[in-house]
Amino acid sequence: KSSLFNRIIGQRKAIVEDIPGVTRDRIVSTAEWRGIKFEVVDTGGYITGDEDKFAPYIRKQVEKELELSDLFIFVVDGKQGLTPLDKEVANILHRTKKPVIVAVNKIDDPEKEKLAYEFYELGFENIIPISTIQKLGLAELLDKVVEYIPEYEKEIQEEEEKEEKRDYIKVAIVGKPNAGKSSLINALLNEERVLVSEIPGTTRDTVDILYEKDGQKFLFLDTAGMRKKSKVEYGLEFFSVGRTIEAIEKADVVVLVIDVNQGATEQDTKIAGLIQRRYKPAVIVINKIDTVDKKTLEKVEKQVRERLYFISYAPIVFTSAKTKEGLDELLEKIVYVYNQAWKRVGTGQLNRAIKQIQNLRQ
Repeated sequence: KSSLFNRIIGQRKAIVEDIPGVTRDRIVSTAEWRGIKFEVVDTGGYITGDEDKFAPYIRKQVEKELELSDLFIFVVDGKQGLTPLDKEVANILHRTKKPVIVAVNKIDDPEKEKLAYEFYELGFENIIPISTIQKLGLAELLDKVVEYIPEYEKEIQEEEEKEEKRDYIKVAIVGKPNAGKSSLINALLNEERVLVSEIPGTTRDTVDILYEKDGQKFLFLDTAGMRKKSKVEYGLEFFSVGRTIEAIEKADVVVLVIDVNQGATEQDTKIAGLIQRRYKPAVIVINKIDTVDKKTLEKVEKQVRERLYFISYAPIVFTSAKTKEGLDELLEKIVYVYNQAWKRVGTGQLNRAIKQIQNLRQ
């Protein structure tokens, strides 16, 4: 808990003051996130029984905060898993009738996010995997915190209204370093030369590129460094788990770029897992096809399908940034999967589909 507390008050150096609490185990600080200030209280670990001489005092402080606080971040141990004490604390928090965010700590690898699922048993809607050591999930956690602050609600509403009015598809180009992401974007931009504008992204060194073809606009997300000559520099800059997750979460469609010379690697599988767990429409690009023959291409396609079976819904497009082959098809597939994702299905059609599935299971 204290590690998370320190991370929160240290975000963007927004700490305003430290006030020693009534006991040594209670500290109050003011933090800031996205321009919104809020007070954070670090309490001692909740202990049942009186074996620990400080237990009664700690419980008293925790109970005091249950009355005074507007929102609770319930920190649990993702490695240890769900414990009886977690359930006991959850019952106490449920009785407050106040919002609760469950922060599942020690999830230091995206593949371990599934460890957080069992905590849904506690009955809370907001379950967020984090790692205070790796600084993973903290932005998502703080975004959720400020959603509960009244002055932020108006900003959220304004953002949603802007989203409804936008006329472009947000596209995240993701993949391991040197898969050819930057070359692919450069090929698209150079082909049509219709770069409309450069929009500053959410991070200081990020530029999102707005691009138009045949009247359809695309906003390529998190493309800082994409037009630099050094692919290695770009790869190191972009391929961090945090940046990849952020791009995937913001996107309407995710394009996963795979190097045909390597096929789907373990790293590609992890990224595909991030896409699948966030229910994002996706297109798989097998890039650099000018470097292999047709027989090799067929083998790679089969290997990619087998390894990334869990996103079998994603169409595959074969591209070459060098020859510009497949670029038009890529844009067409992006539009196609976007439209499919937003397609409304009637109740009758849905019921018939469910009945067919039930018949297959009998």
